[in-house]
Amino acid sequence: MIGRAEQLHRVTDHIDALPPIVMFRLRNMTAIDATGLKALEDAAARLRASGRATIFCGAPSQPAQVMQRSGFFQHVGAENICANVDAALVRAAELRAQRLTKTG
Repeated sequence: MIGRAEQLHRVTDHIDALPPIVMFRLRNMTAIDATGLKALEDAAARLRASGRATIFCGAPSQPAQVMQRSGFFQHVGAENICANVDAALVRAAELRAQRLTKTG
């Protein structure tokens, strides 16, 4: 996950170019270690600080278990952890509606 962690940092270095709701599809992440978990937490915190919402979806069993045990679900909000992309899109629509209600 170290190489992926570096990629994640490069993405969040250009945070102003990202949309208001950012979705991380984790379906190809077969495992996660402390470095990867820290990178995801940092990315979520940076995105939140910039006013963006973050959704994580499709994590296979091992990464999902590690993320849950570590407190990651609480860190990003369990409602922002989705089993698959379809559920994540539903969550994104909810977040978008909330944003429109706040600004409208």
